[in-house]
Amino acid sequence: MTGVSLTFQRRNFICFVLDAALFFFAIAFVDMTSVMPSLLGHLTHQPVLIGLLGSVQTGSWLLPQFLAARTVASRHRKQPIMLVATTISRASWALLIAALILYEQLGPVLALVACYLTVGLFMFFDGVATLAWYDLIARAVAPTIRGRLFGSMSLVGGLFAVFGGLAVQRIVGNLALPFPSDYRLLATVALAILVVGIVPLLLIVEPESEVPPPPEPLSRYVRRLPAVVRNRPGFRHLVGVQLLVGASGLAVPFYSPFALLNLGLPESDIGGFVVGVTLGSMLGGATWGYLGDRQRKEAAIRLLAACGSLAPIIPLVLRLAGAAFPPSALGIVLIVAFFFVGCSIRGGWVAYANYVIEIADEAERPVLIGLMNTLSGSLAIAPPLGGILAGVFGYEAAFAVAAVCAAAGLALSMRLHAAERVKAPIEPVESVS
Repeated sequence: MTGVSLTFQRRNFICFVLDAALFFFAIAFVDMTSVMPSLLGHLTHQPVLIGLLGSVQTGSWLLPQFLAARTVASRHRKQPIMLVATTISRASWALLIAALILYEQLGPVLALVACYLTVGLFMFFDGVATLAWYDLIARAVAPTIRGRLFGSMSLVGGLFAVFGGLAVQRIVGNLALPFPSDYRLLATVALAILVVGIVPLLLIVEPESEVPPPPEPLSRYVRRLPAVVRNRPGFRHLVGVQLLVGASGLAVPFYSPFALLNLGLPESDIGGFVVGVTLGSMLGGATWGYLGDRQRKEAAIRLLAACGSLAPIIPLVLRLAGAAFPPSALGIVLIVAFFFVGCSIRGGWVAYANYVIEIADEAERPVLIGLMNTLSGSLAIAPPLGGILAGVFGYEAAFAVAAVCAAAGLALSMRLHAAERVKAPIEPVESVS
């Protein structure tokens, strides 16, 4: 990292933390694990269509990074790319707000389509922005405090998101805000906060760096990617763990419907679920960052895989032994499941990113991050498969398969070694002429 004084490093640290705080605060109002599945539950009773939301979310965020990585890597300055993509991403929530305003005229089918389009656009451009965002962090913040930064972002962002979850609890199901007024208000608040959150990104000071070579030909870029995976066993094992733990997300869209339909919990409990997943993301991310700064990045990944295994087991226990729990305790126990979802799926990015940044040099960093996220894009098929399982065999089948996937990820994580930077760079890039 070059060209950044200690003063600007502190400023960048604060700006990144503020960005995360406002982002997590906003996303709490449209949480993808509880609020959005609940909204879809008003629009359709088909589990496959509810699960499709997870596919749109995962595929739109991860798959485009395959092509975007080479473009980001070739740009001298990353901040403009991040700002443009972030602005387009966040503005997409206006589409859902408009659909809910016109709900009486459009009906549930078009509102459902608007949900998919909104989430798709939001995640697509957020995925592009993320590549530049990670690279900016790697160059604008010293390595010795990078794990602390990730942990602080999760901790402070989580605190803000807890307040968002408490607000959701007051809004969803409120008799004064009949559907779709409650969800329209949530989306509007989220959009307003996301717009304000662009300000800290504008204030980040991007350090000077060497002018990178132009983008290599796409065909050559694609041909050398298998060697990237083959020659880096640590990276290969990391991606395997991420895929297996991420596959447990096939059950995530069904935690809320399971709570409302199978356990008979009130819709207002959704706010508690948001708090649970937020606390998991906050405390989990802070823990993964703390371990990363103490050269225990592989331990962080093992712990998050363990949390991913525990999350789907809890609703299975409630289904089998729910009668033994007082009705008032069912919601609290399910909040624990959401907490583990937050630790593993929502907060897991801290551990994965910290590990990849450690093993990659500046030239290959966007490529490895983009490749890791693109390979994880195969998880887009998981939620519909979970929907098929839930539709044919019940929610319990989806939870059981999710538990097995996460347990396999935990087993694979035992093969991870301490993160060490690969000395040999990726093959030299040929100039386009």
